[in-house]
Amino acid sequence: MRFWRIQRQQAEKITALQSQLSALCAAAVGGDERILRFEQTLNKLREHQNTLDLSIVSQTGYDHAIRLARKGGSVQQLIENCNLSDEEAHLITRLHGQAAKSSADLH
Repeated sequence: MRFWRIQRQQAEKITALQSQLSALCAAAVGGDERILRFEQTLNKLREHQNTLDLSIVSQTGYDHAIRLARKGGSVQQLIENCNLSDEEAHLITRLHGQAAKSSADLH
């Protein structure tokens, strides 16, 4: 009878421990899923930040190119100093260069 009681108590403890282990495993899986979602969100934020950084850098390059064109810089100078394509440099020179100023003064 005593062994039967001990066996029953041990069986109850084993069942309780199995329940606790199941709960811990479920929590670990939930934690893994949350970590995965956080990592995905972090990657999206990094990509967005990189996009913003690139747009700021390109805008700064255009601002510098416009200032250079207003001072009389050539298309070749804009290409070399501001990392612009040939078409971009020509457009900025036409819009903001010395020739654009003198034709604007005529109107």
